[in-house]
Amino acid sequence: MRTCIYDRISEKRIREEKRLEEERLKREALPPPPKRFHTNELSFVRPGSFKDKTFHVFTLTDIGPSPLSVVIGRTPIGVDQDLETMAQQLLTDLKQALSHLEWVEHLSPAEVAGVDARRAEFKWRQQGQPVHQLQLIFLHHDEHQHPLLMQITATSNNPKGITPDERSAFYELLKTLELRPVTDTEKPVTPA
Repeated sequence: MRTCIYDRISEKRIREEKRLEEERLKREALPPPPKRFHTNELSFVRPGSFKDKTFHVFTLTDIGPSPLSVVIGRTPIGVDQDLETMAQQLLTDLKQALSHLEWVEHLSPAEVAGVDARRAEFKWRQQGQPVHQLQLIFLHHDEHQHPLLMQITATSNNPKGITPDERSAFYELLKTLELRPVTDTEKPVTPA
């Protein structure tokens, strides 16, 4: 039995859509990750299902609250996310999470390790105590070449805010920051 021309056109369109979708999925398929995951002191094979939610915390004291702490965090983001969108999302999250949020400096352009960044400075009270933060965010990637939002946050519990010495120490740290390049041994193998 012969089908009508409209059925054949429809079948051809469906085959073409299916082919285009298969090509899109193939292009977007993630390459296998590099064999080793690196931290400061060691490396290991990270199973693909393990999510890296690393935070580095630096303080001035061993015990008790530190007058200044610096936290470096990384958050996996979508491939289509851009810095400005992530910065606006950060502002929304801060407004929702921190009651009595007071801006010292609203979101402004900055640079960290030669890449575009956004800077914000704000304060609030936590359990009745003043907290003052200076935060920089920028985009980078992990060892799988997946995009990350990097956050570097200086937090001071000084009642008068971040002191000039604390601010200076934070910016000295930022001046020395270098993004680790992907080495040949870390580059993902592209599927054939």
